[in-house]
Amino acid sequence: MSIKRISIALAAAAGVVLLAASPAFAGNAHFIDHHTGASLSGTSLVVSFKEAGLESGSVETVTASAHLMAMYQCINNGGSNPADPKKTTVDSEVSQSGQFTANKNGQLVGSLMLATPAAASVLDCPNGQKAMLTAGTWSSIELTDETSGAWTAIDGTFSFGAPVGHGHK
Repeated sequence: MSIKRISIALAAAAGVVLLAASPAFAGNAHFIDHHTGASLSGTSLVVSFKEAGLESGSVETVTASAHLMAMYQCINNGGSNPADPKKTTVDSEVSQSGQFTANKNGQLVGSLMLATPAAASVLDCPNGQKAMLTAGTWSSIELTDETSGAWTAIDGTFSFGAPVGHGHK
């Protein structure tokens, strides 16, 4: 056997060993629609998901984002707003990220919670009144895997509460 043939055979054998030793890379990352959704937990939005097509053991950074429209009001001790109500509306994008590890099948399952801002951080009420989150709606919900590039939108809007009525209690 010539030296050239031996060199080619050794190179081919080394290539086979390297390919067999490296982990499989799926390369088709995607969120599975029927395992991905959102729900309310009080006033917070919980976004649950399942992603597939990932490399086994890969660590993925997933971000959930949504639009929040929320009303905060000053409420008196009787449970109503005063005749001259003080209120404000928050109209903003909220997001939360987390790191998740794909299992041996290249899948990950997780959830992220988007919280409303604390009432006291949004509205300053006069003495005898307290700031309260009274109503809100989450919409335009999206999930993005910052690592793999997978993305999906979640249909629906999720509303909570109702504005407190005016009165002199």
